[in-house]
Amino acid sequence: MKRHKQLTLGMILLIFIFATTLFAVEVKPVAQFEFTKKEYQQKEPIEIIDTSYVGQGKKIVQKEWMVVINKKPKKGSNLSTLLNNIAPGQYEVALRVKSQEGKWSEQVSRKLTIIKNKPITITTFKMDKPMYAIGEKLGFIYAYDNPNELKIRSQKWTYKNLSTGAKIAGKPKYLTRTGKYEVSVQIQDEWGVWSAPKVCIVQVGTEKIERDGYYLFTKGKQGDLLEGYIDKDYNTFDNITNVTVTDKPGTLIVSNSPERILSSGILYKDTVSGQGRLLVHHQNAINVNKKLIIIATTHEDRDIKLSIANQSIKGPHKDILGMGQAALRDYFKGTSKKEYVIKAGQMVCIYDSALQKDWKKEDVISGLLDFESDGAVTFTVAALDYNSSLDNLSKLGVLKKDQHIRGTFDITERYYTIDATHISNPSKLVIGSQKEEWVTGKDALTGETVKNMGNYGVSVFVEIKNHEDMGIILNARGGAYRGAIKWHNGRVFDSPTEEVLSSKKIATLVGMVKANTPNQFVYMLPNGSSAPVLFGFVPQRFWK
Repeated sequence: MKRHKQLTLGMILLIFIFATTLFAVEVKPVAQFEFTKKEYQQKEPIEIIDTSYVGQGKKIVQKEWMVVINKKPKKGSNLSTLLNNIAPGQYEVALRVKSQEGKWSEQVSRKLTIIKNKPITITTFKMDKPMYAIGEKLGFIYAYDNPNELKIRSQKWTYKNLSTGAKIAGKPKYLTRTGKYEVSVQIQDEWGVWSAPKVCIVQVGTEKIERDGYYLFTKGKQGDLLEGYIDKDYNTFDNITNVTVTDKPGTLIVSNSPERILSSGILYKDTVSGQGRLLVHHQNAINVNKKLIIIATTHEDRDIKLSIANQSIKGPHKDILGMGQAALRDYFKGTSKKEYVIKAGQMVCIYDSALQKDWKKEDVISGLLDFESDGAVTFTVAALDYNSSLDNLSKLGVLKKDQHIRGTFDITERYYTIDATHISNPSKLVIGSQKEEWVTGKDALTGETVKNMGNYGVSVFVEIKNHEDMGIILNARGGAYRGAIKWHNGRVFDSPTEEVLSSKKIATLVGMVKANTPNQFVYMLPNGSSAPVLFGFVPQRFWK
């Protein structure tokens, strides 16, 4: 019996050693990764999906990447650093990982193809007139081909007087000496790639313009940046106190939360009837191509007529401010109606971004539309995988909202009537700064009361009563801003027409209204831009 007991203990010891050895094998880490694309351009960010792991809940504490360049292996913990400015060609990229127990995985490798970059090309660069006066606003006309549809990171401008030869960095707004000038521009995309420079010639005559308010408000172009006229913070203007504010009831559906999409799901859904407006603004935040859809359905026991007008939904594109400006500009210009007949239980797709192109990571889709129905219609805004069928809509859950706006509001238009007949100084009207201004609504998915911070999607009509000519400017107070204005004669223009309005000391020209003349312009906070904004009113006697 004693010998049997000793054999049993020996066997137990062998089993323990074997199990320990087996356990050690099981916790050896495994390196796994894939590239998100078959090929990348030079300087394009190279994205990978790293699924390396260790069993038993252990952690990976170190990664070692290796790339063979010019037959020489380069190793490092950061793949982006190893691939920085890599030349076109095909490369072997390898990875191994280390666990917290100090065990290294086997090395795995993938092929990486780098192709020549497709940079932005400036196709047109010229002036809007053959001759300018000294001090006259220069009008540059340029167009470019952006094959990768990337954000514009920067511009590089230089100019020189061809008589003196002195080169000056920066974009000339106007020139102060007679002569012939050469102006050069380059554009840099978000990957850091510069276009080739493009050059045009500017002729400046002997006529001289005083850049005072008379020139800016009577000769300036709507949307121009105002620089060198009022060099101070526009918030120093007096407050306009004689203002009447009235609201027009209406249904406003806002789908902007979550703004950044992390998975497929329902973004917003509500049942409404009659006239209204729908706003969408969402950005794909993951490395999976998506699509944004807007679906209309009804549960009434009869056919419902639905008309959609002024549909202006832009993107997918990475330029958030640009998409917001373009959407508002085209919404103000208006489009013809589309008519639908919805039967009970039928899903009618009134917008599908997949008809435009893939909704890729960091791309934004932004826009507005007006609707009118003769019965109850349920609008659903949803994000789906790019190739997903609409039949999968019923399987989707509601995505959790973030700090952005989601809800249905009961005001679509706000009217400001300003009596400016007795103002004694340049004065201001600030819109969107106070919580009391923000329209209130309800999140149909949660039932909670919500505020439309900044009043996105609300048309703002501004009417001025004045006994003398009045110059009007717009100054951004909340940060980066690119919008559009609809003037009283129906003209729609970008505000600003170039660059981004962000400095509190730089404004853009809205226009000039004549004394004792009926006038009204329309503003709306553009998607992607920030509130509040300041409208400044400068009577003619202060134009000098």
